[in-house]
Amino acid sequence: MSQLQLLVDGVLDFLYPRIDCVCCGKRLEKRAVHGICKHCYDNMPFIPEPKCTICSRPISPETQICMECKYHSHSYDQALAVFEYSIVIRELIHRYKYGGEYSLSRTLGFFLSEQLKESGWKVDLMIPVPLHKNRQKSRGFNQSALLGDYLSQRNRITCRDDVLIRSMDTLSQTGLDRDKRAENLKDAFMVLAPQAVKDKNILIIDDVHTTGATVDSCSRVLRSAGAKKIYVLTIATVVLD
Repeated sequence: MSQLQLLVDGVLDFLYPRIDCVCCGKRLEKRAVHGICKHCYDNMPFIPEPKCTICSRPISPETQICMECKYHSHSYDQALAVFEYSIVIRELIHRYKYGGEYSLSRTLGFFLSEQLKESGWKVDLMIPVPLHKNRQKSRGFNQSALLGDYLSQRNRITCRDDVLIRSMDTLSQTGLDRDKRAENLKDAFMVLAPQAVKDKNILIIDDVHTTGATVDSCSRVLRSAGAKKIYVLTIATVVLD
């Protein structure tokens, strides 16, 4: 390679810095909005059609709702997720939440933003699922709030993390079944500013939708405070057996 080509490449790298794919680490030829190379993007576990009209889990063509929603009602109106909770998505979320890779909020937020645009929802206010102050202090940030800030900027919808709080420092939901998750979150959330949600269409932001216990608990107190419609948007959903 000539000295001139090296100089040109150096200038281009400065003006248009290349980044690595957040999934495979392959060097991207140019900056991608979502930070994922074409190969990894083509293999991302997007939730296929048809989807449950309530929780967006994949379903068979013969039905409109999944078995989970058929036998368990929800306090929200509709939930959407971008991906199935596969190994690659689990790793990305783990790196984001526990590995200090805060920049992944832009990659994950991009997909959430695209899903929100496709939803057709009329949203007045976005609210991230809150962490208890003790857990937020130990983690250093609220992953859902950071995603909410990104969505707020891209979609010009107000996001507030001071409306809904986690008033109880509950046990981790990991490993708990549906009933124990619901019991664990009983009275865990509180609405501090009911006037902010009264007669409003609310969008709850979270990272993973498992049984729905967390967002259901949030939805109940928001509904009691006067929320009109409640939607849920998550990065991934766990496909239950």
